[in-house]
Amino acid sequence: MHRLIPAVERALSRASEGVSAEHFARLLARLGPFEPRPVIAVAVSGGSDSMALALLLDEWANHRDGRIEAITVDHGLRPESKVEAAQVGRWLSARRVTRHTILHWADPKPEAGLQAAARAARYRLLSEHCVTRGILHLCLAHHLDDQIETRAMRAARQSGPAGLAGMSAVREWGGVRLLRPLLGIAKHDLRATLTARGQDWIEDPSNRNPAFERARLREQAADQDPHDALPALHRAGLERHRLEAEAATRLCAGLTLHESGWASLNPAVLPDGEPASALAFASLLQAVGGTEYAIAPDRRVEGLAQLRGLGPAGFTLGGCYLSVRAGRLQVCRDWGAISDEVPLHPGMRLLWDRRFDVEIPADLGIGADFTIARLGERGIRSLGRDPEKPEPGTGDAIPIAARKALPALWQGERLAAVPHLGFGPAVAARFKPVNPATSSGFTVAY
Repeated sequence: MHRLIPAVERALSRASEGVSAEHFARLLARLGPFEPRPVIAVAVSGGSDSMALALLLDEWANHRDGRIEAITVDHGLRPESKVEAAQVGRWLSARRVTRHTILHWADPKPEAGLQAAARAARYRLLSEHCVTRGILHLCLAHHLDDQIETRAMRAARQSGPAGLAGMSAVREWGGVRLLRPLLGIAKHDLRATLTARGQDWIEDPSNRNPAFERARLREQAADQDPHDALPALHRAGLERHRLEAEAATRLCAGLTLHESGWASLNPAVLPDGEPASALAFASLLQAVGGTEYAIAPDRRVEGLAQLRGLGPAGFTLGGCYLSVRAGRLQVCRDWGAISDEVPLHPGMRLLWDRRFDVEIPADLGIGADFTIARLGERGIRSLGRDPEKPEPGTGDAIPIAARKALPALWQGERLAAVPHLGFGPAVAARFKPVNPATSSGFTVAY
C-alpha cells in the first residue's frame, strides 16, 4: 500500500482550514434538489480527494436522515489494489459508513490506452451498480486542480470554447446523475479537510508518473495557485451553458430521434458559421455514433459544409453515416465501425455500443453461449430479407444503414433475436445513448 504523502502537501493541508460542513452543504445545494432522506453513492478510491468527499457527504446525508453508499473500483492494475480497497472499507466502517462495495474490473486489460480503458470500465461499473441499486445520484471527487488539468489537455487538443469550460458539475450518464460538487475546491483544501478530521489516505504512485499526461501537467503547475484559474473557468462555463441551450433549442426545432437508434433532421436549423450549429451537429453525431468524445471543432465546420447539396450518397463522420433523403438529413450509426460484441447470459443488463440499454430476461429460453453484436448484412440475410431494401418498422421505415447497426443476439453463427424487428424472443433494447443529443445544460460549479 502506498501512503507517501509529501511534506509540502502536509504543510499546505495544515495551512488551510479545509472544507466545512456548511460550505459543502452550499456546494451540494447547487446540484440538487434531492429527495427526502437521500441515498447517494460516492466513488471512493482511498485517495485524499475521494476520502474527503466521502466524509463530507456522509456528514451531509446524516443531517438529512439519509445515507451514502461508498463504491470502490479495484482495477487490478497494481498488486496493492486489493489491499487498498479493503483499507478503504475499514476506514469507512470506523466512520460508521455501513455500506461499502468493492467492484472488480475483470475484463482483459489492453496493452495500449490502459488509462482510458480503465476510466471507461470504472464509469460503467459504477453506473451499472447504481442502476441496479436504484440510486439516482453518484458523487465524484473531481476538484479544481483536476478541472485546470482538463482545461489544459483540451486546449492542447484545440477542443474549442465548449471544451475549455472543463467538466460539468452535473451530468447524466447511463441512467445516473453524476455530481461533482468539489470542482471549485483545491486539492490542498481537501487534504486539510482530512487532516482536521484525523483521517489518513492512500497515495497512488501513478498520480506522479510522468508517463501520464495529467501527472506532467500537475508537476508543471506545482508552484501556481489553482484559485487564479477560477475567473477564466467561470466565464468559459457560462459561455458553454449559453451555447448548449442554443444548440438544444435548434435541435428541438427540427430533430426526430427514432427508437431504432437513428435521427432525422431539417438541415435548415443548422446554418453555417454559427457556434451553436456546430455544437448541435457534434452533439447529434456523438449521440447516434456512440462515441466517447465529440468530433473536433474543425471537423464540425467541414461536416456542416458537406451537408449543403448532399443527396442519398452520403459520407461517414464521427461514427455516423449521413445522407439526405426527401429534404431531411438522416443520421445513422456507421454499422461498419461497430465492434462491440459482448457475451450474454439470462437476466443480464448492459449498455451496448454506448447507445442501447439492453435487458435480457431471466427466462429467455434460447439456451446459453450467446452474444450481442451488430445485425449487419449477415444478419439481414439470415432473416431472408433484401439487405438493400428499407425495413418497415414501427412508424417510420428504418433506413438500411440504421438497420445494419441494430443490436442482435447471436448463438455462434445463428441469429437468435433482433428486438427492433420483432424477431426471436422478446428482449428489451432501448435507445438510450450515453451522450444525449440535447443536454440539460453545462452546470457551472464555482
